[in-house]
Amino acid sequence: MMCPLRAGLPAYCEGRVSYTVLARRYRSTSFAGVIGQEPIANTLRSAIEQGRVAHAYLFTGTRGVGKTSMARIFARALNAPATVDDAPMPPDADADGGFPDEDIQQRMAESIMRGDDLNVIEIDGASNNSVDQARQLIANAGLSPTGNARYKVYIIDEVHMLSISAFNALLKTMEEPPPHVKFILCTTEPHKVPATIHSRCQGFDFRNIPTPKIVEHLGSVLASESVEAESQVVWQIARLANGSMRDGLSLLDRLISTGQSPLTPDVLEQMFGLPDSQLVGALVDALANGDVKGSLESVANLITNGISQDQVFEVLIERFRQLMLIAVCGPDSELVELPEDTKAAATEQAKRFDAAGLTYMIAQCESVQRNGTSSATPRALLDATIVRLALAEKMADVTAVLSASTGRSASVGGQKKKLTTSSAHTKPQASPPKPAYQPPTPNPQVSIDTTNLGAVMSVLRDRVADRPAFAWLRFVTIDKLDEQAAVLSPTPGHREVMHFASDQRRLQEITDELTPILGRRVRVSVKPLPGNGGTPDDSQGPDPTGSASTRHADRRAALDLPLVKQVMDIFPDAELFDVREEADGTTAAGQSED
Repeated sequence: MMCPLRAGLPAYCEGRVSYTVLARRYRSTSFAGVIGQEPIANTLRSAIEQGRVAHAYLFTGTRGVGKTSMARIFARALNAPATVDDAPMPPDADADGGFPDEDIQQRMAESIMRGDDLNVIEIDGASNNSVDQARQLIANAGLSPTGNARYKVYIIDEVHMLSISAFNALLKTMEEPPPHVKFILCTTEPHKVPATIHSRCQGFDFRNIPTPKIVEHLGSVLASESVEAESQVVWQIARLANGSMRDGLSLLDRLISTGQSPLTPDVLEQMFGLPDSQLVGALVDALANGDVKGSLESVANLITNGISQDQVFEVLIERFRQLMLIAVCGPDSELVELPEDTKAAATEQAKRFDAAGLTYMIAQCESVQRNGTSSATPRALLDATIVRLALAEKMADVTAVLSASTGRSASVGGQKKKLTTSSAHTKPQASPPKPAYQPPTPNPQVSIDTTNLGAVMSVLRDRVADRPAFAWLRFVTIDKLDEQAAVLSPTPGHREVMHFASDQRRLQEITDELTPILGRRVRVSVKPLPGNGGTPDDSQGPDPTGSASTRHADRRAALDLPLVKQVMDIFPDAELFDVREEADGTTAAGQSED
């Protein structure tokens, strides 16, 4: 006779088996099965083997990297080691009658993995965060484990959600728990866990799972499910998982549910709303060619297909990153996360850029993406950015402009160009780069009367006329010259330059320049000035710039000019040693003295 409660159910409901998602069905059951966390698995196995299992552990890491799975496997290895393939037997395995038979251990293991074992208690920190629930946990911890279990293991997930009072209530128990109690705390936000809890636990930081390992595991799952998929689809899912194996399995589950076989990039793009890979490739090609029209049309096609502007920037940044890695590290580098069938095309595309240009493009896209959220015209910013990237090779930066006069090679945008100049402020033909400064040889290079101090000074100025570092020599004369020494003094009205000229490095440079002129090496020094910045030396004649107080006032006024301030900020060691009046009544800085 049919049960009246089932009489109204359709026939297909009888005997129905609920579907288990891939993330649960392919959950790790051994230490080695936790992908990407081999160092942690080896440490926990070694602790069991040596009998050095701590009383409390703290597992931290982002979502889906194996924290709870590792906690369950660890609990199984403590209470039912025969059910874990790579779990060692503890050194006291034969104590107190040893472990129960394998059938009992198997039942314990199944209940642990389901989360309903009486001795392995899983607690959700988000819903059990009060101090009363913490006190209940402490009270139950004093009870011995039931049945054949050796330990009572508390797995507290999202432990950072506990209240401060609950944490304080757990402190003493977590520091000195009963010998049969083990705590395993799991959290995605370790900074919210009090330091007092950190200090009572052994901490393990679960790393994000590398994309190639996610690809390998997804491939084995697809083989087990008898589903075919193109390699590009598997790699894209692994990148979208962003280091989380659970996220990768969930995405794969959604894709398999479409019923398509094999899984192609078109199915992936339609299911997740991703940009068309062919349109993205066409956009990057247009940028490489400097084709502004083609670039804008490709972006318009992406927007028309329902792709948001943020997605456009995200996919461009990721594509430029892959090209940059290929350009810098080569296509065979482990950093290049591309399937083999698309790596060849990406390598050819990367040859049309260089690392500096790709770095500039990534930074430009990221900056506009960040600032575009607050703009009233985000589409205009997107189009302007695309045009700028397409014309990058024509937008030379300051370094390129300065390099143009020397004809050096520089990177402009995404291309390597031989720099030339068409500016009216530069010479039509670039001069070859000057060699580094070398002290001249002591052999005489010129023939002059070395007793004529003015002639010696004139030759010295001619030798260094094309070196800006010696510009201060215009305001210095040779006051005294003999066989061993030369003394410099300022020209009238330029006493301030002597503070600049007294630097030992500059005096050494003047010595090196005078040596080939005089045919001997002399010691160069600066003539001491009377007073301490007071009245000028009378021997220098009348001061054409006026009184000392006027000159000091002019100096202070010049230092207050905005342009002079900017220069002094950029060059902290710079000194102002000349203030002169132009013919039109303005100072050298261009400011009127009125």
